[in-house]
Amino acid sequence: MTMFTHLIDPRVQQAIVAGVFVALGWVFNGHQNRKRERRRRLERVQDVQTALIAEIDHYVVTLKLFDLSASWSRIVAAMEEDAKYIPVVPSERNDTIFTALVAEIHVLPDPVIQPVVGYYNQVFAVDAIIDDLRSDLFREMDQVQRIGMYTDYIALKQEALARGEMALRALRDSTGLAAKPSSRDVAPSGQS
Repeated sequence: MTMFTHLIDPRVQQAIVAGVFVALGWVFNGHQNRKRERRRRLERVQDVQTALIAEIDHYVVTLKLFDLSASWSRIVAAMEEDAKYIPVVPSERNDTIFTALVAEIHVLPDPVIQPVVGYYNQVFAVDAIIDDLRSDLFREMDQVQRIGMYTDYIALKQEALARGEMALRALRDSTGLAAKPSSRDVAPSGQS
């Protein structure tokens, strides 16, 4: 009798076949689960990027509607003409989606994270200077200081526009939307 004689027993053969099928099932199931998780992750990345595109595009389009340099010239001229004139600067909210998704920023592809974070840091800088321009401290400054702060405000908005365009390019490249121009591309007012 050989060492493998007991393998001839049909019950042992059935157990071996069942074990092989169970093992193959585990391998196949594990592969399917990893594939499903990859697909969910890709969908999540796409969803996050699409939401960020919508939010950034809105602000970029809004900034393009105004000729920031002409607005700066007009406001500064009024400030120089009247030492008591203080421009009204409306508050803004351009980070709602980013704030909601900041915990998931790590899901973005590496080439997208830097331009997106850079853009939102600029948006936060604009928000901060708006708070300063609306403060009592600003009202108490002399007109030269107020003009300097207002100039910084416009420069920050111009930088936000440039960084927004860079972030949109990176996001659109990543999502495959690079070939499609924004449906809302506009020329600054007064230009065609």
